[in-house]
Amino acid sequence: MRFSIAPREGFLHATVYERDTAAQTREFLLAVHAAARDRDLSRILISVRQSRAMFKPEDYGLDSGGYASVLIKARCVIALVGDTHEVNSANEYIEMVARQQGLNVRAFRDERAAQRWLDGAGAPSRRYRFTRIVISGAPDEAGVYALWDGEEVIYYGRAEGGSGDGNAEGGNAGRATIRSRLLDHYYADTRRATHYSWEICTDPRAREAQLLGEHERAFGRPPRDNKVA
Repeated sequence: MRFSIAPREGFLHATVYERDTAAQTREFLLAVHAAARDRDLSRILISVRQSRAMFKPEDYGLDSGGYASVLIKARCVIALVGDTHEVNSANEYIEMVARQQGLNVRAFRDERAAQRWLDGAGAPSRRYRFTRIVISGAPDEAGVYALWDGEEVIYYGRAEGGSGDGNAEGGNAGRATIRSRLLDHYYADTRRATHYSWEICTDPRAREAQLLGEHERAFGRPPRDNKVA
């Protein structure tokens, strides 16, 4: 196995070649973790080349009590790219497992798409119509969400889980879910967003702060409704 790890504009680019075992995967991911920590970079593009497809979550430290929970923090945004259909299929399965554990991981088929996603700071990107019936399908879990007006993100918010009613100003956010917070906005927002997106995560407060910080660095201001709030 061989690998290279180098900083790019706003993210860390790590490429591994001839990775064939779980032990090699662990060695590589430990090196990526060390480089990201040393350079204080939370956005990471991992490119897997000339390697065996590995489908077992434990091969990536994603099993119960595995090392991935120590290496990957809530603020991390990780894009995976492979060079074969088999590796990409494995990456997509690992994405699903990682996201079930609240980790912000996405699999892509080419590096340009992965970089575009990373450039957007990994913001929740799959959008849904902001209507009452569609919101009813949003997760009844903790996480973050974004409100959109066309192509513009106008608000980032969080829901910290549990039972209870939220409100649009966040006064009861600690007892709210993604669904209840979106419903609060739906009934309170006279201007009405056009779409919403969401992301389940283990630390909504930290993830919300990351999204707001990335937005301000990119546009020089917070989303318009966060500024009002």
